[in-house]
Amino acid sequence: MTDDIMSELGLGKSKGETVELDSLTLDALKKGPIDIFNDVYLGETRPNSLILCIDVRGFSSFMRDNDEPIVFSLIKSFSSNFLSCINQFAYNCSYYKLLGDGALVIWDKLDGVAIKEAVTVFTTFIEFADEELFKDHKNLSIGGALVLDKVYKYEISAEASQLMYRDYVGYGINLACRLQNLASGGELIVSKKLVDIGAIYAKKSTNEETLEKLRELKGVKNEDRKNIYLYEGINPKIISIFKVLSLDF
Repeated sequence: MTDDIMSELGLGKSKGETVELDSLTLDALKKGPIDIFNDVYLGETRPNSLILCIDVRGFSSFMRDNDEPIVFSLIKSFSSNFLSCINQFAYNCSYYKLLGDGALVIWDKLDGVAIKEAVTVFTTFIEFADEELFKDHKNLSIGGALVLDKVYKYEISAEASQLMYRDYVGYGINLACRLQNLASGGELIVSKKLVDIGAIYAKKSTNEETLEKLRELKGVKNEDRKNIYLYEGINPKIISIFKVLSLDF
């Protein structure tokens, strides 16, 4: 690693010394959007990826009504604690990206472990937010969406830069970001595909105002416009389900 990169990561070194990262730290850094490890991946398609998208409800009003130090303090705490949650409970995720007052986490392969990790990250973090992060700001809460769909991985670099930038695109990411906007605080909306394969127990929303917003969403397939599915639990037979499951949609 170059000295500049080491400095950015807060890994300063003395002359004649090298810094060795432990395997857990190295694995975690490799899942971020900036690649300094030369693990090039281009044009990779993941047909059955799991995408978790979360966002803070009420953050725009919070920024309007509070001074900069309070806003900065909360968003830094949100970001650092969510990263800690990912490192602790989403060890098998493939990628994560902070999105200001939100975040995106992707598992390249759908299986029972991925679903359990995704749900654990969401439920654990909203519990922490309610009890600690937002305890002085009761108007804030977290909503999210969990989606099963195809994604594409790609990597680019600037000619003068030694850094690579890696990211994902795909309908599943667009859907997750749009659905999470419809979730109230504490709600996790799950995609129809996750319900159809029997991996997730969910109930249909009866909120007509929210359903109307769903029908007005741009860039969403017709089958995803009909109902909103609210997470209720993971099917306890999930391991046996994945042994026989066909994911040809």
